[in-house]
Amino acid sequence: MAMHNCGMIRDMGKKAKHKARQAIIAPQLEDEVQTEAAYYARKCGITPEEALRMIEDANRISGR
Repeated sequence: MAMHNCGMIRDMGKKAKHKARQAIIAPQLEDEVQTEAAYYARKCGITPEEALRMIEDANRISGR
């Protein structure tokens, strides 16, 4: 009887797993980037928005 229930459960496909991971990881990464931008803004005497833009530009250039 337990064997019949196993057929009803599907494994997640690669895309579904990727989307699930991104839903969890993306907000954490955004928080980390915001924290890093705030740190560099204080250290360099610029606004957090400027620091965030610099970090995003650097990540885009490096291909992340």
